[in-house]
Amino acid sequence: MNTLHSIPLLLIALVLAAGCTSAPDTMTTGPEPTCGTLAAATTTSAALTRLTIGVNATLQEMDAILATAATAMGTTGITGPGANATLALVAATTPYAIDAVSISAEGRIAAVMPEQYWAAVGTYVGNESHNQQALQERRPLMTPVFPAAEGFDAVSLRRPVTDSTGTFLGLATVLFNPQELIADQADKALEGTNYTAWAIDMSSHLIYDRDPAGLVGRDMLTDPAFTDYPDLVAFVQKIMAEPAGNGTYTFTPTKGGPAVVKDAVWGTVGLHGTDWRIVVASER
Repeated sequence: MNTLHSIPLLLIALVLAAGCTSAPDTMTTGPEPTCGTLAAATTTSAALTRLTIGVNATLQEMDAILATAATAMGTTGITGPGANATLALVAATTPYAIDAVSISAEGRIAAVMPEQYWAAVGTYVGNESHNQQALQERRPLMTPVFPAAEGFDAVSLRRPVTDSTGTFLGLATVLFNPQELIADQADKALEGTNYTAWAIDMSSHLIYDRDPAGLVGRDMLTDPAFTDYPDLVAFVQKIMAEPAGNGTYTFTPTKGGPAVVKDAVWGTVGLHGTDWRIVVASER
């Protein structure tokens, strides 16, 4: 997993105290920023570091809970009272979890918790692309964002389950809402600032936006909503190509009025090879 290269707090303090100085090499990913851009990049970078650390730590906590559950079901099996108890614990203790499911090696839902989802047991889900990959590769995975049957864009963590002989039994999975996860961590990381934050997945879809503009879920490179913001589209293209950096873009505030220039820094969070880009921006 990649995260924004951190800048020591002492360096941040020295840059701010000194006013306009040359940009540190670690913050330069394009044309050398102006004095104003440098100041914004250096202060927002601390907030971004807090945010990426928080998101990554939460993802790792969720994955650790699921790994323990997969080990337990290697003993109890992926269906029956033991599996139900394990999945209930996963659903109850995993941050932002919606449900926890076991999937058989043949691709059918073997067990699910909470009980309100029991009607799904027996459903064949092996034809879904993220399930196909997990069943074939039999390794820990985090899915891309996808429209879940529960009615929202979701992400699922997957862990293979094997018994004591090494026989593959199926998958242990937990479904969660990425918007809620990033939103909570952004509220903590950006507390006391006037910064905004947003996140995209590696298919350029907006998966979180602190500004409630109703754009979450749209492709930032192709959706007509972004047609009038060519420099924002160019900025997105840049962050899709580079795991970390800084830049500027313009956008119209939700409340209306003229477009404003925003100085932004971005970094990468993720798990098991699936990444999200996280952006923190300040208005000039």
